[in-house]
Amino acid sequence: MRYTTEIPVLDQPTAVALGLFDGLHKGHRAVIRKAVNCAPELLPAVFTFTFDDPEHITKPHYASLLSPERKRTILDSLGIQLICEPPFSAFRQLEPEPFFRQILLQHLQAKAVFCGYDYHFGKDARGDASLLETLCREAGIRFEAVPPLSYDGSPISSTRIRELLQDGRVEDAAVLLGERYTIDFPVAHGRQLGRKMGFPTINQLYPKGSLLPKFGVYASLANIDGQDYRGVTNIGIKPTIAGGDAPSAETYLMDYRGDLYGRRIPLSLVAFLRPEKRFDSVEELFRQIRTDTQAAYQLLEKI
Repeated sequence: MRYTTEIPVLDQPTAVALGLFDGLHKGHRAVIRKAVNCAPELLPAVFTFTFDDPEHITKPHYASLLSPERKRTILDSLGIQLICEPPFSAFRQLEPEPFFRQILLQHLQAKAVFCGYDYHFGKDARGDASLLETLCREAGIRFEAVPPLSYDGSPISSTRIRELLQDGRVEDAAVLLGERYTIDFPVAHGRQLGRKMGFPTINQLYPKGSLLPKFGVYASLANIDGQDYRGVTNIGIKPTIAGGDAPSAETYLMDYRGDLYGRRIPLSLVAFLRPEKRFDSVEELFRQIRTDTQAAYQLLEKI
């Protein structure tokens, strides 16, 4: 798979999936599959972007559901062979028609274009799927706007997934995503209090701009070298311990011992166990960790 933050000039025809794809949920994947299914006659590509200026974020209540690295990993696994992800500032001033001509026709050599039913493009989002269909028809290009997928009577959307995660409803979010909500932030050095208590943990700091799930304790799975290890994860700011003011995921892995510092470890949240709380002492915290570990173990045993 090729990845670029430029808008390349290609010399082969492509099938392009258009969208921010900020969650890569089931609806997004339906659009992407349309492009992938055009291979090998057309190169399956994604044209997406990053918000390089917070003032230009076009999505309400936007917070990233995926790290950039995980987004690329998933797109690769779905069969995308080219990801174009320029900064939004690189093309946000283009009116819809120039966007279509310059980016899709001249640069990407698009012969098939796919998007979601609610896709907008061009300066101030003036273009929509209906206009894109007209432009593609006039240029003799295949076009399809994929209708919404629904779950429990409502369309699947990144906004809905964010709301579920902020409520701690990770199992419902997994249904909409098509996989469990997963972070893959690098393992950072912590204060090693858990190690001193007999519960060594890995710490993964949430980058600024990332969605924060409901603070609390979760049963989790960490994928290390292709194998899943059971864990119990606290997401929050460690209210019992002074100095814990940066949101993080701190995970005790039940069946793994080893040095993971600096590595990107995919960590999936399986179920919410309890809200975050402050304890009166480290000893009380220690007892609660034992209880949480037992609860997580019993739940994960059933998977």
